[in-house]
Order: sequence, then structure tokens, then C-alpha cells
Amino acid sequence: MRSGKYRLRTALRERLPVRLSALIPKGTHDCGNHEWYKATEQTWRCYHCEPGVTHTVPWSDRELQARRWEAGAMLVRAGEQPTLQEAPH
Repeated sequence: MRSGKYRLRTALRERLPVRLSALIPKGTHDCGNHEWYKATEQTWRCYHCEPGVTHTVPWSDRELQARRWEAGAMLVRAGEQPTLQEAPH
């Protein structure tokens, strides 16, 4: 587990059933070390804190390319064929 504010809360929410995870909400203050997920087509949110929201791609072009390669590798390992998509700008 990476160090940072609210990491223990995130770890607990990941391991608990959905109904119980609501008892341990995201932190209300900025965690200071965001880890992003795509919440909607144009919104990325932090796993750890509520203030962590952005409407632009939060990763550098290099990191975004690495994530695409990893996603493609996961598909190949699962026996599926990855498809090429244009990068969002």
C-alpha cells in the first residue's frame, strides 16, 4: 500500500462488501497524493479523497501510453484482442 493520507480507509473499502464500505467514506480533505480513476467520460476522481476531482486527463502522455500498454497486455492475457483507440485530448 502506498503511503499517504486516507490510504488505510481506501484499503478497508476495497476489502469490505459494498454495503459496509459506505461506513468508511473517502477523506473530506485533500489527500495530497492522488491516485486517479475515470468516473465518467470527462471526470477523473481520486480513490482516497473527495476533493480529488479533475476534468482533464491527470496523467502525462508517457504515463497514459504505459497504462494503455498495460490494459492491452491484460486483454491479451485474458485471451481477448485489444483494439486501437484515439487518445482523448
